[in-house]
Amino acid sequence: MSQTLAIARRELSGLFYSPIGYIVLALYLLFVGLLFALMVFQPGQLADPGPMFQWNHLILIFLVPFMTMSLFSEEYRSGRMEALRTGPVTELQIVLGKFLGAMAFYSALIASSFVFVIILSLFGRPDYMPVLTSYFGLLLMGAMMVAIGLFFSACTEHQILAAMSSCVTLVTLGILCQGVASLLSIYIRRSWAWAGWIQHLLNYLAIEPQMANFARGVIDTEHVVYFLSGTFLFLFLTYVVIESRKWR
Repeated sequence: MSQTLAIARRELSGLFYSPIGYIVLALYLLFVGLLFALMVFQPGQLADPGPMFQWNHLILIFLVPFMTMSLFSEEYRSGRMEALRTGPVTELQIVLGKFLGAMAFYSALIASSFVFVIILSLFGRPDYMPVLTSYFGLLLMGAMMVAIGLFFSACTEHQILAAMSSCVTLVTLGILCQGVASLLSIYIRRSWAWAGWIQHLLNYLAIEPQMANFARGVIDTEHVVYFLSGTFLFLFLTYVVIESRKWR
């Protein structure tokens, strides 16, 4: 466990000491601030920060890949991966350590948006239960996004390729799945059973419907399972990739 935490601390400090960490933080606060100004902080509107949380994924699907792109790719390029393997640390500890380090930075990232909740509290009386469930949902969503980024970083030594692959995957889950499902509902006959099944599957895979209930103050086990299963799947795939590279 100590080796895992040591790797996590190194990754966390690396993100805070690199320019990319502060660029990600600035872009995130800018986007969330726009959501807050345009959708929440309006005269005569209820003090409901829900929309600000519900649409967080639209910026995070682009920011998280750049957070995670160097987690393994830089280790391959610099040769530090071989040094890690010769030490008293297992592949599982490496994967978990890098995941925990990236999640610690991600947690600090989304915690920075709490400043907007404080501003809203100064001018209104928001319901804090949806705020708590929204942050819980953002943590679950972030865990899956970080695991996806970790997997693609483990697949290549080229950081930009890892970031682009993660972006494509997250854009598919964050935007395309729901868009295609909406098109199916408009242009495909409802009497076609296969179309309804595909539409239901795409809606389930889409991130936004999963986050919507968290933003309303509702924790549905179906959505929790969605994010946790995605996280464990990509962490397992990352471990398989790292393990397989030993024999190359």
